[in-house]
Amino acid sequence: MLFILILLLKTIEAFTSTISTILLIDEKRIMSSILSFVQIIIWFLIIKLALDDKNEILIAISYAAGYSIGTYLASLLTTKLSKKKLLVQIITNKNEVFDILKEHRYSGSIINAHGLYGTNIYIVYSFINNKRKNELISLINSVDINAFISINQSKELINGYFTHSNEH
Repeated sequence: MLFILILLLKTIEAFTSTISTILLIDEKRIMSSILSFVQIIIWFLIIKLALDDKNEILIAISYAAGYSIGTYLASLLTTKLSKKKLLVQIITNKNEVFDILKEHRYSGSIINAHGLYGTNIYIVYSFINNKRKNELISLINSVDINAFISINQSKELINGYFTHSNEH
C-alpha cells in the first residue's frame, strides 16, 4: 500500500513540477510559485514515508515510476491545452505546397529565393497554433517529402493576423 501511495504522490509532485516550470516560462510567476509550494510539501511527505520504511528498492521504483508518469501526463496536458503560436518556415521548390496550405486555410508569406547552388526555391513563413503543427507537417510532406521545415515557438505576436477571404 505504501508503494502505491508513493507512486501517486510522486506522480502528482512531478505533474505540478512540470506545470510549474511551464508556467514560469510563460511568465505566470504567482501560479508557478503556488505550485512549487505544493510540490515541495508533497516531496517532503514522500521522503518522510520513504525513510520510515525498510523496503528501499520498491520505494525507489515507485518514486521513479511516479516521476515518469507525472512528467508524461503534464506534457500531454500542456500540449493539448497549448495556445502557443509557432513560426513555421518551409523551404521548397514545389508551388503545390501553396495550394495545399490555402486549401486547409493556412496563411503565410512566400519569398522567392535562390539556393546557394542556383536552385530556385520558395520560402514560406506561416504562424500557426501549436495544435495544428502535426497536421501542417503531414500536409507539406504529402506534396513535398523533401521540403525543409523549421518550427520555432513565438513568445509574442503583435499585429500578426490576417483574415482569410473566400474570394479569390
